Amino acid sequence: MKTIFLILFTGLKIWIKKRKEAKQTNPSLLKKKRMVLVIAVSAMCMIAGCGNTVKDGTEALEQGDYDTAIASFEEAAGSDDKEEAAEGYCGLGMTYYEQKQYDQALEMLEKAFDNGTVKTAELCNLAGTSALCKEDYAKALEYIQEGIALAEEKQGNKKQEDKKQETLLQEMKYNEIICLEKTADWEMAKEKMSEYQAAYPEDDSVAKEAEFLQTR
Repeated sequence: MKTIFLILFTGLKIWIKKRKEAKQTNPSLLKKKRMVLVIAVSAMCMIAGCGNTVKDGTEALEQGDYDTAIASFEEAAGSDDKEEAAEGYCGLGMTYYEQKQYDQALEMLEKAFDNGTVKTAELCNLAGTSALCKEDYAKALEYIQEGIALAEEKQGNKKQEDKKQETLLQEMKYNEIICLEKTADWEMAKEKMSEYQAAYPEDDSVAKEAEFLQTR
């Protein structure tokens, strides 16, 4: 079975570089952007071969050559092989996301799902964050909550807590609060914030957000 391992592993490398550049940005934005890292994590258990066009696209994406990456992934997406097409759409989704073209990123990820890409917590997070960035809060909430459910299920099946999965879960739970705020579901946002602070007391970056919610 073909997978998106190379594409997602590239996301890790790109994220590490951008994470350094992001230190001076808004903390809440960092939580939204950070998910590119966890996308790479999801692929570790799905290693298999990729077509040449997908490999070419992945290499181009890693180098920041977005035009070449798009051309390669579009070729893969046009394949009669549904799995290869799904890889191509997933690659396009990540490439557009890196270019901050969130409408296209979400569209391509949804096409990947339509072509059989299995939804994981990481991919739901990517789709949800894309929707959040383009201010489609209802869809963002749907994907993020789906991702949370998948992450919690995966976490529950492990004897030892996976720190990377826990980081992913924390980020999605924060973004869930943001979506609830944006949809004016204040009571649920307050409830989720209380749960968040109880689960992650070391995260003092949400203090102002919590104070704001108490005024609603």
